Amino acid sequence: MHNPFIILLALILLFFLARAAWNVHRSANAVSAKLAQAQAEEERLEAEQQTLSAKISDISTPEGLESQLRLKYRAVKEGESVAVIVNTDQASGSESIEASSTDNDKVGLWDHFLGFFGL
Repeated sequence: MHNPFIILLALILLFFLARAAWNVHRSANAVSAKLAQAQAEEERLEAEQQTLSAKISDISTPEGLESQLRLKYRAVKEGESVAVIVNTDQASGSESIEASSTDNDKVGLWDHFLGFFGL
C-alpha cells in the first residue's frame, strides 16, 4: 500500500509542525500577559499624569502657590502667626524627649567635668 518511508517522513514533519505551533501558542500567551501589564502600567501612568497636571495647574495660580507654601513650609504673611495643634498623647512623649535633650544641651561634658571637681 503506502511506503513506510513516506509515513515515517510524514510523522516527523507532523511532529515538527505541532512543536512549532505549540511554541507559537506559548509565545502568544506570553505576549498577551506582557500586553496586559503594559496596559495596566499605561493606565496608572495616565492617572498619575492627570494628578500631576491638576497639581501643576493649581500651583500655577497665585492662590494655589500660596496655599502650597503655607501647607508645606508653614509660611505666613507679614503680621500673621501660626498655631500648631498637637495631639496630647503624642505631645507628652515628645515633650519629655525635647525636655531631656534641652537639659543635656545646658549641661555639657565640660560642665560634668567641672562639676566632678566642684568647680
